[in-house]
Amino acid sequence: MRLGNFKTDSLRIRRRFVFATLLFTFYFLLFTCALKSQAISKHTFHTSLTRIDYNATEKLAEISIQLFTHDLVPLLEKRTKQQIDLAKSADIDKSILKYLDENFVLKDKNGEIKKLVWVGKEIKADTVFVFIEIPLSEDFVGYSLQNTLFFESFPEQTNLVIARFSEKKADLIFKVGDKFKEIKETVGEKN
Repeated sequence: MRLGNFKTDSLRIRRRFVFATLLFTFYFLLFTCALKSQAISKHTFHTSLTRIDYNATEKLAEISIQLFTHDLVPLLEKRTKQQIDLAKSADIDKSILKYLDENFVLKDKNGEIKKLVWVGKEIKADTVFVFIEIPLSEDFVGYSLQNTLFFESFPEQTNLVIARFSEKKADLIFKVGDKFKEIKETVGEKN
């Protein structure tokens, strides 16, 4: 996303935000119903939702990650050993990006780790939307992703990833213990 296309990029981000929110709500309700049906009590549900879109024009993977504030803030406070205010703390964006660099890793077909580039964040009540991008010369079919966000904090953590590329879609679910997963088209799914 470039500054010259601010209105277009802003509209695109808002559309992605609305879509991600709706999709997150759907998955949240789905998993909540599953947990209730299993009669699990006193367990808090921990999840993140990631949307990755390949922008062929700009040769970028545009990524939005939806995180819960009540998960992110304690984790960052533990790592930085200081109180955190997501809107005001100095170097908070660098702290978040460092955590993402360690736990959200995209490898190309040759095993090379792709560099995350910070775009920004948006704080909404109890949710934080983090926007990053990765320069890519091709779409990410055949690439591998590792998403271990919050695995060190919550044994029941689930990270959902929806990737869209070349009019195709891939869905990945990461649970504690999962490592890298190949990004490939989800059978029967189209954009």
